Formats: sequence, structure tokens, C-alpha cells
Amino acid sequence: MCGDTNRPTFGGTIAVLFPQDSSVSPEKSLSSSPASVLSQSTSSSTSSLSAYSLFFRDTNDHKTKATFRIDDPETYQTLRSYEDVDIRIEKYGDLSTSVPVTAPLHQFRVNLSQDKSLKSFSHEAEIQFELPERLDLGVSEKGIVGRQVTLREAEGAVLGVGIVGFN
Repeated sequence: MCGDTNRPTFGGTIAVLFPQDSSVSPEKSLSSSPASVLSQSTSSSTSSLSAYSLFFRDTNDHKTKATFRIDDPETYQTLRSYEDVDIRIEKYGDLSTSVPVTAPLHQFRVNLSQDKSLKSFSHEAEIQFELPERLDLGVSEKGIVGRQVTLREAEGAVLGVGIVGFN
């Protein structure tokens, strides 16, 4: 990510999460669609999700805050309906494989319907929460940059996958 850009940076990291598409076969290559990443079937409530962003930033009290930014109102309402979702930061950043079978580097259970810091704008909405531990937002053995992020509902359906990068 070298070169000049007019996009402002906000510090921290970002992962753009793409919902999986049950109509895409797992044999298709990653270059054909970000949705071809996973082969697990989706429920009807997840099939209408649009891409959304997940930001991570450190706070002054030595914790990490996670913020979902969602442009699509239907995606926002769908995500807000989930009480228990797992944010998994996988050990690797390989989107060409199906659902990871190894234990994640980090895993957090959050309740997206109980967010108290809702910020709703004319074209985007946010869901914020504090993680129970501080993450390494860099590139290192424990750093999250370059790793896959998977958002899963309690029953195991994948709500989105992406790769963490610098913001």
C-alpha cells in the first residue's frame, strides 16, 4: 500500500468483511468473487448481507475497541439481530481455503443487539464494543495485520470474512 492517496487514515486496522454466497461453488477461484471463499451454506437472513467494515483501534485505557461500519440499512438490521456472534481472528490470512479447522489466534463472543454506543448517520451506521483484551494491531507473531477475520453466528453460519490491513 505504497504511494500517495487522498484517503485519510484513522489509525488502527480495518477488515472489509464480505458475506459468503451460497450460490458460489467452493471450486471457483478466489479471483472470481470474494464470496467464493467459503463453502458452508447460508441461511436466508445472511444471503442479503452486503459488505461491511470492521475497524480495530487501541484506547487510552490499554484495551482495543472494535467498530462495525455498515452502509446498507438491511445489513445493519440483520447484524443487529444477532445476540451471540464470534469474531475470530485466524492464525493465517488465506482466503482460498474453506472454513478454518485450526483454533483461531483470537476469538471474542459479542452481542451485536446490545450495543449501547450506536451512531447512526444518513448513509452508514456503527456498532461499537470494547474487546476483553488488547490486540497487537501490527505485523508480528501476535499481530493481526494480514490475518483472516471471520464473523460467525452462534450456530456456526458465517456472516462475513476478510483480511485485516492497516487503516
